Amino acid sequence: MAMIEIPPASLHTPCSQAPNFTLGILGDLHLSPDRQMRLFEEAKDQLVTVLESQQAKLGGGAACQAGLVQLGDVGGYHHQPGSLACFQRCRDWLAGFDLPVALITGNHDLEGLEFKTDALNLAAWQETFQQEHHWRVDVGPAILLGLGTSRFRSNQHSAHEVHVDAEQLAWFRNQLDASQGRPVIVFSHAPILGSGVRSVLDVHVKNRCAWLNHSTNPHVFMELVESHPNIHLWFSGHFHLSHNYADSISVVGRTAFATTGVIGKANRDGFRHSWVLSATPTEYRLQTLDHGTGRLRLDLVQEWGSRAAPAPRPNRTNLLKAPSVVPVMSALPGLQFKGGEALESTAAQWFQIGNGAVLGRKEGLLVEYEAASASPIGVVLTDLEDDHQIRFRGADGGILSGIALDEAATLEVCGPEGDGAAEVAVLHSIPRNAQGTFYQIFQRNKWQLRLAKESAAKAHPAASSQ
Repeated sequence: MAMIEIPPASLHTPCSQAPNFTLGILGDLHLSPDRQMRLFEEAKDQLVTVLESQQAKLGGGAACQAGLVQLGDVGGYHHQPGSLACFQRCRDWLAGFDLPVALITGNHDLEGLEFKTDALNLAAWQETFQQEHHWRVDVGPAILLGLGTSRFRSNQHSAHEVHVDAEQLAWFRNQLDASQGRPVIVFSHAPILGSGVRSVLDVHVKNRCAWLNHSTNPHVFMELVESHPNIHLWFSGHFHLSHNYADSISVVGRTAFATTGVIGKANRDGFRHSWVLSATPTEYRLQTLDHGTGRLRLDLVQEWGSRAAPAPRPNRTNLLKAPSVVPVMSALPGLQFKGGEALESTAAQWFQIGNGAVLGRKEGLLVEYEAASASPIGVVLTDLEDDHQIRFRGADGGILSGIALDEAATLEVCGPEGDGAAEVAVLHSIPRNAQGTFYQIFQRNKWQLRLAKESAAKAHPAASSQ
C-alpha cells in the first residue's frame, strides 16, 4: 500500500473557535455487524441526543463545539479486527453521528491478518480514517492530545501491549512543554502505570499488557504528569470495565484518570457506558452516559484554575464494591510495612521481595506489585488453592521466615500438610526472573508464534499434516 500524506485529527467545524465544548468519549468499540448492531445504533442515538442537549445548554452551536473521541479497538473480535474492511465499517458507522471525530489506535487495530507489518496496518488505518494515530486538537479552553499504539507484531512479549514509540513520546513531551499552562486532556487506549484505575489482574496484568508501554519504561508517563500539573484529565479504555467502581475515576495530584466503558456486549460487568465531557472557560463537568438506561450521571465537576485535587462525587449511584464476574483489584490498598510486619489489608497475604516489589495473594492469584507506584505489574501464579502454602528459600537453600524477603532466591508453593508427613509436596518452584523479581511471562507474541508455526510447517510438511 502506497504511503500518502495523512492530515492530523480534527474536531474543527466553522464554530471551532467557540469558548465551550462537549465531547462524547467512546471506549473500545469492537463494532460487530450482527445482532449487537441494535446496541450500537441505540447508543449512537443516545449520544447524539445528549450532545445536542449539552450543546444547547452551553449556548448552542455558535458557543459550543461538539464532537467525539474514540479510544481504539474499533473491530469486533469475530469480524476481522484490524482489517481494512473493519476500518471501513467503523468509518461508515461513525459518519452516522454527523459530528467531527478523532480516533486513536488500540492493540486490536493492528492485528489485521492481511498486513505483513505494523507499518502497513497502521497506514491502512490512517488512510481509512484520514488522520494520524496521534494528534493535538485545540478546542475551547483546552488542548486535547491523543496517543496511539504503533506496534503489535513487533512487541517483544504480548502482542496486545499498547506501545507509544520514541518518536511519538518525544512529540508528546514537546506538546506538553509548549502548552504554557493551558488545560490539557490526554487520551490513550491503555492507562498509565501509577494512575490507580481499576485493572483486570487475570487478563491484562497477567499478560503484562495492562499499562501504556508496560514492558518498556512505563514510568515515563507519570513522570510527565508530575512535571505538567496542567494535565487535568486522562481518559483510557482497554479493560472493558464500566464506570461503576470507586476507582473508575482515580486522582493523582491534580489529574483525574478515567477508565472508559464499552457500548456493546464486550463489557466485563454487565454495564455499557460512555463519558460525556462538557467544559466552559472556567470548569469541566464529567458525566457517565448509561447506555442501558439512557440516563446521565454526574461524576465529577472541577474548575480549571483550582489548585485542589479533583473530587469524584461520593454519592455516585450503582457503585460496585466486589463484582464476582471477574477477579479485579486496583492499586495496593493503603498497604504499609513496619518493622517487618505487614498491616492487615483487604484479607490478602503480602510479601516484600526486594527490588521495589511486593507480592500479594488474593482470589487464587499471586500478583506482583511495584511498590513505588502501588500498581500491579505482573502475575506469578494463577491457580492457588486456599490450602496452598507459600514459602521462600535463600541462595543457600534454607527456608526464610517473615515477610521481608530481599534475600529470597526461590519462591515455592507447597501443598497442604498431610498427617505424619515429613515434608510437604512442592507444587511450584520459581526462581527470580531477569528483572530480579518473580512475575512470569504467560503470553508470547501470538503473531510471532503463528509465523514460527507456519515456518515449521513449510520446513516439515509431512510432520505438520499428521
